Amino acid sequence: MPTTIYTLIKGKFLMKLISKLLIASLLVVLVNLTAYAEEKAIKAEKPLRQEVALLSIEATVESIDRSTRQVSLKNVQGEIIDLTLDEDAGRLDDIDKGDRVSIEYLEAVTIEVFGADEIEPGAASAVVAAETEAGEKPAALVAEQVSLVVTIEEIDLENELVTLKNMDGELKTVSPEYPENLKKVKVGDRVKITYTTAVGFSVTEK
Repeated sequence: MPTTIYTLIKGKFLMKLISKLLIASLLVVLVNLTAYAEEKAIKAEKPLRQEVALLSIEATVESIDRSTRQVSLKNVQGEIIDLTLDEDAGRLDDIDKGDRVSIEYLEAVTIEVFGADEIEPGAASAVVAAETEAGEKPAALVAEQVSLVVTIEEIDLENELVTLKNMDGELKTVSPEYPENLKKVKVGDRVKITYTTAVGFSVTEK
């Protein structure tokens, strides 16, 4: 995976832009049990929960000075935001006044219970990245997913607690957000926790 992808997307440019645009240009959608997960959860005997947060930001390039790397952006509320971009923020040759900058950020957590023979304990992660070529309007995307599978070692219905064991044998007792789900699981079941993030931006002509 090219280092420039992470620098461009998750580096100073994006963090600085988001922090300045969030105040007036933020759209957050929080979904507890998305339509797909909710339908599946109703049919499934084992608990399933998914939470998704989506953030979208739109702005227009008001002015750009490539020699000093100074850029002025106007958000949807008409506010002007001035930025001086570091060298690691990527190329500016293909960005012009009037171009529109779009940023999307997605974060999701899924918790699903499987039978003991359906999935093995362990951890896994994956990263996918892509960006446009030089000469095209800049656009890039980074998506990362981390998953952990643990085993239910003990269930305490009276105190609404469950003890989980990871692949190294370490134990942790937690209080589930929905204690009623403890009645739907049994010792030996596997709990898969998947954390997904995706962030990308694109520059398009006005």
